[in-house]
Amino acid sequence: MRKSKFTTRLEKEYGDKLKSKSKTNLSKFFKISMGILNDVYDRGVGAYRTNRSSVRKGVSGEDMWARARMNKLILNVMDVRAGKKKINNKPGQDGDLVERATKRK
Repeated sequence: MRKSKFTTRLEKEYGDKLKSKSKTNLSKFFKISMGILNDVYDRGVGAYRTNRSSVRKGVSGEDMWARARMNKLILNVMDVRAGKKKINNKPGQDGDLVERATKRK
């Protein structure tokens, strides 16, 4: 089973700093609300369910697809916060959630 490039990058950059990969721990570590992580996870589950026929081989279920999408969101939020990239609002990129996660309070 092959890991997504987003999961691989997250593990490479933050793996030794993370105590666990639970949503609660990821939320606290990256300072992204649980609501945003739950929203992107639910979108990933929905995308998997509606596109099952076009899902890559090696993706064993909706959790795997949703976690990869959540990891992508986390990386995008961290890149935007660091000034490495701008928010991508194209379809399927979760730009609205990245924007919510990076808003200054």
